[in-house]
Amino acid sequence: MVTKKPVKKKVVPKQKVAPAPLAKPKKVEVKKVVNPLFEKRVKNYGIGQNVQPKRDLSRFVRWPKYIRIQRHKAILQKRLKIPPPINQFTQTLDKPTAQQVMKLLEKYRPENPIARIQRLKAKAEAKAAGKEEPPTKRPNQLRQGVNTVVKMVEQKKAQLVIISHDVDPIELVIYLPALCRKMGVPYCIIKGKSRLGTLVYRKTCTCVALTQVENSDKPNLAKLVETIKTNFNDRFDDIRRHWGGGLLGPKSMARLAKIEKAKKREMLQQKS
Repeated sequence: MVTKKPVKKKVVPKQKVAPAPLAKPKKVEVKKVVNPLFEKRVKNYGIGQNVQPKRDLSRFVRWPKYIRIQRHKAILQKRLKIPPPINQFTQTLDKPTAQQVMKLLEKYRPENPIARIQRLKAKAEAKAAGKEEPPTKRPNQLRQGVNTVVKMVEQKKAQLVIISHDVDPIELVIYLPALCRKMGVPYCIIKGKSRLGTLVYRKTCTCVALTQVENSDKPNLAKLVETIKTNFNDRFDDIRRHWGGGLLGPKSMARLAKIEKAKKREMLQQKS
C-alpha cells in the first residue's frame, strides 16, 4: 500500500491594518442602575383603566355659537369670490401709519359722558342763579357715527375720514370710500371697530372724522393726509378692479396636486 504524505499548509502571518484617522470612538454603554424597590407598572389605557394622557382636544370642543359663526364666515370669505367694493375693506392702513393716526385722534377725543353731565349741570345751575354765560365755540373734536360723518363729507368739512374694516353689516359703510373719493376727502380703512370705539367712549364705532385741528397739529396732519391719499384715494381705480376670495381648501389643494403628479408621471412614461 502507498501512504500519502500529509501536505503542509503554509501559515501566512496576519497583516495589521492601520486604524482610520477619523474613526468615531466607540460609545461605551453605561448600564442604568435599576432600583429593585421601584416596581415597574405597565399602564393600561382601556376603558375604565388608567387616566388617558393629555391631548389637544380643541377639535372636540363644543364652541359657542358666535365663535362657530365667525369661523364659518372667515372660511366662506376665503372660498367664495368677493366683489371689489367689499374686498377693499381687507386692505387696511399699515401698522406704523395707523399708530400715528391713532396718536393724533387721541388728542381730539370727545367730551367724557361724566364730564358732559357735570358741565351741563353747572351751566343749568348758573342759568337758574341768573348768571348766563355767553355761547362758546364748539371745541375741535372727533365727529362720530355714519350719519354725521356722511354729512361732514358732503359739506366738505371733513379733513380726514377713518373707517373701520370689520363693520357688520358692511352695507353701513360700503359706499363711504366712493363718496370720499368723489368729494375729494382723504379717507383710510383701519383695523378694529373697537379701537375707534375706545376713542369716543363706546364699545364699537363704524367711522370717525376730523374736521378741525389745532395749529400745532396741522403739519403732522398734512403728512398723514399725503400718505393716506397715496395709499387709498389715488389707488381707488386699482382697488376697485381687484376681486377677493377664491382660495381653495387644503383637501382641494391636495387633490389638485395629486392630479398634477399623475399627469407628470404619464408624460415621463410616454417619453420613455
